[in-house]
Amino acid sequence: NHLIKMKIRRYKHARRVLSLLRNTFGFHEPYQVLVDGAFCQAALAGKIQLKEQLPKYLGGSIQLVTTRCIVEETEELGAELRGANLILKRFSQRNCGHKKERKSAVDCLLSLIGESNKHRYILATQDEDLQASASVIPGVPLLHIIRNTMVLKNPSEGTKEKAEEIVHQQTDLTPHETAVLEELDSKLLREEVKRRKRKRPGGPNPLSIKKRKRLEAPVLGSTRNVRRNRKRRERERLKRCALSLKVAKLT
Repeated sequence: NHLIKMKIRRYKHARRVLSLLRNTFGFHEPYQVLVDGAFCQAALAGKIQLKEQLPKYLGGSIQLVTTRCIVEETEELGAELRGANLILKRFSQRNCGHKKERKSAVDCLLSLIGESNKHRYILATQDEDLQASASVIPGVPLLHIIRNTMVLKNPSEGTKEKAEEIVHQQTDLTPHETAVLEELDSKLLREEVKRRKRKRPGGPNPLSIKKRKRLEAPVLGSTRNVRRNRKRRERERLKRCALSLKVAKLT
């Protein structure tokens, strides 16, 4: 269980480092792994199958590459690195430009990487001096073998600082974008001011509105009295008319 947890932790660490390199320095698959003789010798001693195990560790397709200077230097070192030399000869060779005058492995690899590692190499080496020199260059991931295990080293301080700078550049606005945003802000502000100045039709003052009087329900008794009074007035009118007729006849 402990070994499995360690393996998972190593794989997650490699994915985090590569995620940083993809998002800031533009690394992409197939990852170009630049290999020297010492790394191949360590892989051979640890029985590590680079073409099978390295893609699983990095989580993506790879391309193992080397240079003519590396192959020739390994050949000159004799039988001790014969196995490493045979492994190197299987890899693609990048043009290092040292055909007329061969360089040492350290100088050859550093010149191929250059000042910015524009070809996005992952440097696989056991040479500590080469690792120290390459770590000064921002955006150069270093791969080495410890106790028969491949390990992708933490990004150097130079790589971290450059990554932060790239992130700021990606998030900062260009002068044109800044001008567009300022114009949009001023336009929205003017529209807001106009909206606030626009007068709305005022409604009646609720305090000046008279309350409606409630209609009282008619009482049954009062309705009868009205009818009785109407009949009485009608009878009185008829009596007055009859009296007037009698007076007229007498005269």
